[in-house]
Amino acid sequence: MCKSASKEGNSVSFSSQTKEELTKLKLRTAAEKRAVLCALTYSAGSITLGKGGVGVQYITENQHVGGLIAGLASELYAVEYSVSIREHARLRGHSTAVNLAGGEACKALLQDAGYLRQSEGELSLGHIPEALLQGEAVKRCYLRGAFLGAGSLSDPAKGYHLELVCRNERFAVELCGLLEGFDLGAKHMARKNSFVVYMKEGESISDFLRLVGAMNSTMAFEDVRVLRSVSGSVNRARNFEDANMNKAAAAAARQLVDIACIQANAALHKLGPRLREAAEARLNNPEASLLELSELMGVSKSGLNHRFEKLAAIACALRLAKGDTL
Repeated sequence: MCKSASKEGNSVSFSSQTKEELTKLKLRTAAEKRAVLCALTYSAGSITLGKGGVGVQYITENQHVGGLIAGLASELYAVEYSVSIREHARLRGHSTAVNLAGGEACKALLQDAGYLRQSEGELSLGHIPEALLQGEAVKRCYLRGAFLGAGSLSDPAKGYHLELVCRNERFAVELCGLLEGFDLGAKHMARKNSFVVYMKEGESISDFLRLVGAMNSTMAFEDVRVLRSVSGSVNRARNFEDANMNKAAAAAARQLVDIACIQANAALHKLGPRLREAAEARLNNPEASLLELSELMGVSKSGLNHRFEKLAAIACALRLAKGDTL
C-alpha cells in the first residue's frame, strides 16, 4: 500500500510530493508551456519595478516549482532570472523566490497571463484570456499551473481537502467555471483578503489529480481513500455478533481494495468479461456476502470466489510492479 508523507521530520507533505510530480511532466507544445507559466503568474506572481522597468517575482515553498518557473520564463520570453532561497527560522522551513527582469518581455508575460491588460493606455487587472485556453490539453495545463502556484492538498489519511487560493473573486469564479467544464464541482468562498476555490469530496479531488496529470499521486490517494472506506465498513462489521459475517465483511473489504488497485492502474477495462462483471458487482454491492453476490449474479459461490482470487492475483502483480510507493 502506498503511504503518503507528512510534514513531520524530514518527510515531505503529500501536497509537496504532488507538486514535485507535476513539475516533472513533459509539456509538449508552446501553448501548454505558456498555459502553465501564465497560470503560475496569475496565481503566484507579483509585479516589481526596478531600473530595468517592469519585473515579476514569484514566491513558492516548493523549489521544484521555482525551477519550472525560471525554465519556462527564460524559454518563452527570453527574460533574465535569478533564484534565491529564503530561510524561515520561525516556521522551520524555506521558500524559493524567482525574480524575472526584462522590461517589455515581463510586460508581455503579464499581459499574456491576463494579469494585466491594456485599457485606454493604462494597465489593469484582467480576465483569464480566452485565447490562452484553446483545447482540452491546454486547459488541463492551466489548471496544473494554478495548483502549482496557489494550491494545497491535505494528507488523505487525515481528510479530503484541496484548495486554490485566489487574490480576487474574479479569478476564483473563472477557475470554478474552468473546473465545471470538466464536470468537477468546486466551490469558492472569501477568506480574509483572498478567495479560495476548494473541493472536499474524495472523488472530485481524485478526478482533479488525474485531470492535471498527477497519476502517481492519484493512485496513492485512491489507495488511502479505499482503505478509509473499507476501514469504516470493517469497523461496522466488528459489531456483528456472527463471526461468519465478520469474515465475509473482511473478504469484501479486501476485494474492494484489490479492485481499486486495478482501477487506479487503469487496468479494469483490460479484464475479461467475467472478471470485469465480478469487479463491477462488488463495487455496486460493497457489503454483500459472497453468497448474496453469487445469487445476484446467477453464478455459483465457488465460481465467484475463483474470480475474486484471480482479481487478487492481478492486484498483487500491479503492486509489485509499481514498488508499492508513491
